Amino acid sequence: MPGSPIRYLNANALDGLGLSIGDIVNILEELFCEKANGQLFMPPKIFFHRHGPRFYSAMASAAPALGFAGCKWQSGDPDNPARDLPYIQGLYILTEDVTGQMVALIDAKWLTGKRTAAASALVARYLAKQNDTKLAILGCGLQGRAHLQAIKGEVPSLKTCRVYDIVPERQATYISDMHGCFDMEVTGASSSKDAIQGADIIITGGPISENRQPTIKSNWVAPGALIITIDYDSYVTDECIAAMDLILTDDREQIKDARQKEGKFSGVTQVHADNAELIVHGTGRRTTDTQRILAFNLGIALEDVATAAEIYRRAEAQDAGTILET
Repeated sequence: MPGSPIRYLNANALDGLGLSIGDIVNILEELFCEKANGQLFMPPKIFFHRHGPRFYSAMASAAPALGFAGCKWQSGDPDNPARDLPYIQGLYILTEDVTGQMVALIDAKWLTGKRTAAASALVARYLAKQNDTKLAILGCGLQGRAHLQAIKGEVPSLKTCRVYDIVPERQATYISDMHGCFDMEVTGASSSKDAIQGADIIITGGPISENRQPTIKSNWVAPGALIITIDYDSYVTDECIAAMDLILTDDREQIKDARQKEGKFSGVTQVHADNAELIVHGTGRRTTDTQRILAFNLGIALEDVATAAEIYRRAEAQDAGTILET
């Protein structure tokens, strides 16, 4: 018996759907409300390193309320840009939850870039201060670009962004491309310390290294600052982690699993809230404008399936992408 057709969506097709990062922020907010009700399924992600800095990951989840399940397979290699290849490569497989029928293949680089920035922006929606004006971004790759747009969208009071990248040419290109975008003044820093000091919101977006090389110290972090890491605990020192007033993550079980299986987060002795608890119950919200907050945005599979479900609905309505016969 022939199978049903599968819709393949590459980056160009995805760009044409009109799905903004702001839309995805709202999708993820609804997702975490649903997660608080316990109606979603998500085993721990599979994550491992090969050939030095390259990583592989597999992330699966099911959201019966959305009618879909799915799995993402991707790799990330910081040496790939020098090979004229993307840092992130992979595919997302979306299936109907009732039948298990595959319905879509989605470019994982596009999906990961948008939903990761949206997840960080969602945290900023709840934890940024009303008068924040200074943003700092460490890492000038795909995530650095997406995060400038996403964070500015949730914190419109932001005016300036200081960026730093260990590759000077990448930093210079970022500044040239992004200065003035979203009404932001974008300037370069001479070091990560130079970028971070005085910032209200700090995004760390370096490669997730197998061997942790933390550098960020607590005395670099201003009173009231919000740090959002999308690179695990790769660059924040244990001393910095211990000095923070509040620590949050997107999912408690994922951070426990990363500690047990990968040796990550050894300096994290307490998590005050995860995103579902923050959004639904208000746990982990700041009570003063001087509290320093650290939020680990690990990236979870439920964010992928929620975003992919909306992608598929729009693609069906617009007849977007390429139909693959099976």
